[in-house]
Amino acid sequence: MEIDYLCNHPALIPELAELNFKEWGQFKPGDTLQARTERMRAACGKGTVPTVLVALDGTQLLGGALLIESDLGSRPELTPWLAGVYVKAEHRGRGIASGLVSRIVEEAAALAIPRLFLYTDSAQSLYARLGWEIVEQLDDDGLEITVMARDTSKV
Repeated sequence: MEIDYLCNHPALIPELAELNFKEWGQFKPGDTLQARTERMRAACGKGTVPTVLVALDGTQLLGGALLIESDLGSRPELTPWLAGVYVKAEHRGRGIASGLVSRIVEEAAALAIPRLFLYTDSAQSLYARLGWEIVEQLDDDGLEITVMARDTSKV
């Protein structure tokens, strides 16, 4: 498995955007696959925020993760964010998500970003094992989520 910048594999943008949309599109009313694809394309940075990373087996997409400015409208003061961590179901349980998360933390550290945030409704234990700490638990439009943070100086 290799982790690389999505901008080095632009042909994978539609596939990753579709996976992202199918997983989280229902949480953003009015969102479309086309809009999600354009946002994914716009987020394709390298050594900057935003950045999108992908996990690959040769040319096959296994999953992806994003480093973005903001991911939770109710907490605009918290920035930047790890977001969109996704691994295809048939490749889960192989440490791919952990690898993507660790690489995003490394990217943030290289950019001198001292603290990184995320939110999750179901993967608190995964992130806690990777050094993330709970900031708060809240209701986000009917979805109970946990906001977590990671000090990037501990990379």
